[in-house]
Amino acid sequence: MSFRMLLSTLLSLLALEATIAFHHPLTTNQRHSSQRQSFFSQPENYRRLATTTSLRSESAEDGSSGGLMSMGDSIKSQLASAFSALDETDQYDAVLTGLCAKILDQPSEDLAQVSEALQDPIQLMEEMNARRIKAGSRSLMALIDAAVTSQDAKLVGKILSLGARNGRIALFGNLQTDFLPLPTARMSKVRCPDGVTRTRGERLDLLPDIPTDEREKEITSALIVGSILAFCGTVNVLGMDEISPATNFVWFLILTVGALDNFYDIIKFAVKNIARDKLGDLPKELPLSLGSGQVSGTVVKGFNRVLKVDTERECECEAASFFMAYSLGLPCFSFRPNALEAAVLVAESNQSNNDLDPLLTNTGIMKVLVWLMAPVAMESIKHPELIHSDPREAEGFLSRLQRSNLIDNDALWWLQEGPEEVEDMLKWAYTEADLMLRTNMDKVTEISKRLTGGAATVADCVAATEEW
Repeated sequence: MSFRMLLSTLLSLLALEATIAFHHPLTTNQRHSSQRQSFFSQPENYRRLATTTSLRSESAEDGSSGGLMSMGDSIKSQLASAFSALDETDQYDAVLTGLCAKILDQPSEDLAQVSEALQDPIQLMEEMNARRIKAGSRSLMALIDAAVTSQDAKLVGKILSLGARNGRIALFGNLQTDFLPLPTARMSKVRCPDGVTRTRGERLDLLPDIPTDEREKEITSALIVGSILAFCGTVNVLGMDEISPATNFVWFLILTVGALDNFYDIIKFAVKNIARDKLGDLPKELPLSLGSGQVSGTVVKGFNRVLKVDTERECECEAASFFMAYSLGLPCFSFRPNALEAAVLVAESNQSNNDLDPLLTNTGIMKVLVWLMAPVAMESIKHPELIHSDPREAEGFLSRLQRSNLIDNDALWWLQEGPEEVEDMLKWAYTEADLMLRTNMDKVTEISKRLTGGAATVADCVAATEEW
């Protein structure tokens, strides 16, 4: 649909709305509802209403409803006059924003219907590119948000490509050349970020280990201890004297274990300097790793995972994953990347007849792994332990590819190399994510601030990245 056709349809539709409102008064809520149902209808209804207006105009020429159409023609004339006062760029922006608002204001569960409705904005954007008319930031943000509602990576990638050709999107995929792909041979040499040339094996030996995650163990421990304490407290409150001695002993045992686990070094120091003659030296180590803080630490971490809510920390992880996907040219904006979504993206990119860059390559797989590791790296930079991010998603992604029926296992080269290759890939991806986030921390922080506000959309995050 051309720009002139869209403009003519808009004017005709608004004239029809005005005449209907004039002769059939509605309440305020009814009128607003009627406007939404007509102005934000699907393109087919949109054109059908315009045709109805045209037919009514023809009947007005026969004198059957001259008064009705004169009012509509008057409003149409005023709208056309106001619209013509805008320059061509603003006219395109107004129409593009209106088409996208129609999609956003009427969310549909039928994703195919959303994709169909996006064809008009896409055609208009292509026409703007052909005529070298730059889109405004507001209209482009509306188009991006509308595209995201389709949940179609190929469609999102197409619209971002249109924005890049339009000259408004400059940073999508701009960091693809900034990260180091994992060399295929262990003796291959690479120039490291510190300027030193090393072999793959030498660099891997210097890289930090991926943070560990034992959330199942921690949460289970916290739930067990919490349940025991709750039961003991209930027994004491209800005055169940038959079993209260046992529950009191359990209370005392839990408190004693916690004290020994956290304060054993202090207890040893006090005994050594105050009561050494009476008690002698205490053993250096206790059984079951008591005194090291591991036992109670596991329980405390579990309670933190279950009870602690840290919105700022969560938004930092989401901002890191969004920034990494956008900067690496991945048309997916999952703020919480997971193995399933990553595997689907790779499988779709491997299919024919799509606009996605193939990801089933050494570089492509590494880009996806870096994206999955981004929230892990971000949380590790800011905090000593992981709560919101999960480093196991990256390994789960590789496992899902191996089990997929859409991908030939012969294309998964790491299967022939053995488990060490997987460990090297994950370690390499984690380090690259860490380096890229540290280099671009200002933009990641800005995205995080917008997410913390609670009202940011994908387009708002794109605007923060592009500095619109």
